[in-house]
Amino acid sequence: MFCIEALVIAGRPVLITLPLTFLLIWVMTSASYLDPREFWAAAPIAPIVAFIVAIFGFVALAYYLGGRQILKCNLAEALQ
Repeated sequence: MFCIEALVIAGRPVLITLPLTFLLIWVMTSASYLDPREFWAAAPIAPIVAFIVAIFGFVALAYYLGGRQILKCNLAEALQ
């Protein structure tokens, strides 16, 4: 359950912003009469992918550490 929630927490912003980013790139390159191949050749794709991987990694790490704490305690005692 924690894995699914971590994917939703980290994945939703990525899935919302990536299509929006590609749409804005398309609009801006066509408005500036720039060849899209020139843009993609200079685009910082590796740092963006590293940032997305870091987001997923840190959210997964947070949920993993939280899940470990929850599994160590007695849930009935914690809810009393």
